[in-house]
Amino acid sequence: MRPSILVLVAALAVTGAAHAASVEVRVSGVQNTRGQVVVSACDKATFLKTCPYNVKVPAASGGVTARIANLPPGRWSFLAFHDQDGDGVMKKTALGLPADGVGLSRDPKARFGPPKFEDSAVEVGADGASVAVGLKY
Repeated sequence: MRPSILVLVAALAVTGAAHAASVEVRVSGVQNTRGQVVVSACDKATFLKTCPYNVKVPAASGGVTARIANLPPGRWSFLAFHDQDGDGVMKKTALGLPADGVGLSRDPKARFGPPKFEDSAVEVGADGASVAVGLKY
């Protein structure tokens, strides 16, 4: 019976991996090479909160590309910010607005408050996706 349990566990592992996607996020508008660019994927429940998928890449003037692996298919919003001091925390002004360069997928406009999830959400299929995010400082 032991070999059949191993086969079952292996089959479940392969099946789970087949349902996860890889998303390439191209971030443009990076102003300098200081620090890192943090790219996050958020579902509706975690939008503009603590996102469950995060990748950090060294900053490069002009732009960077990040790959978020093992993302379940569904609707996701992608957030990027230029963390110039490299501490992993987005800086905010006294008014609570972002002090770092920041951007969202689909470039939603913020009017009288933060953008809505639906305005930045992208459908990610089992084959993954390619997403663009432009930073604004």
